[in-house]
Amino acid sequence: MKAKIITFPVGLYQCNCSIIYCSETKEAILIDPGSEAEVILKKINDRGLSIKAVIHTHAHLDHFGATHEVSQSTKSEVYLHKDDKQLWDIADLQAEMLGLPKCPHANIDHFIEDSQSFHFGEFKLEAIHTPGHSAGSTCFKIENGDEQLLFSGDTLFKRGVGRTDLPTGDSRVIAKSIKEKLYTLDIDTQVIPGHGPNTIIGEEKKQNPFIKA
Repeated sequence: MKAKIITFPVGLYQCNCSIIYCSETKEAILIDPGSEAEVILKKINDRGLSIKAVIHTHAHLDHFGATHEVSQSTKSEVYLHKDDKQLWDIADLQAEMLGLPKCPHANIDHFIEDSQSFHFGEFKLEAIHTPGHSAGSTCFKIENGDEQLLFSGDTLFKRGVGRTDLPTGDSRVIAKSIKEKLYTLDIDTQVIPGHGPNTIIGEEKKQNPFIKA
C-alpha cells in the first residue's frame, strides 16, 4: 500500500501545496498551504480527509498564507521550525514586500525538530532541517512503498536552489544543507519542490548548476 499524494500550485507565486494521505484511514498531512484556502479545503473535504498536522517547509508568506483558515476549518495543529518564527511574525511586512494580500495570522502550535516524524495511517513523514533559504527551512521525506519522496520546499528545485538574499538566508549554509542532507539520500528519491516541476536527487547531483555533488 502506498500513501496518496496530491500536489498543486496555489497563489501568485504558485507555491506547491501537498496533501499526503492514507486511503484506508483518511488521515492526512498538509504541507505549505500558501494561498487559496477554498481550493485546498475542497480537495480535503471531497476526499473526506482528517488533517493530522499542517506543516511548513519555511515561513515565507507564499507558503503559509492560507494556514489560518485551513487549520481553523480542519481543526488541525500548525507546525514550523523554531528558527523561522521571526519570519512568521512579520507576515504583514512580508505581504508588503512580496505584493501579497495580508491574511489572518495563524498561531504556531508546535515547533518542528530535526528528524521528527509525522504519522498518518500506516505512514510517516520525517523532517530534515535544511537551513540556508531561511534559518528554519525544513524538508520532509517519506518511504512510500518502493519509492522515496522528498518535499524540498524552497531548498532544492529542478536545476536550481532557493534564493538566499532574503532575511536569514545564507548561500554557504544552503550549499552545506543540500550536499550533506539531500545529496546523501538515495539517488532515485523523487523530489517535490516548493515551486515548479519535480526532479530526482540523482539528476540534481549530476546536473544542478548551482550545487555539484
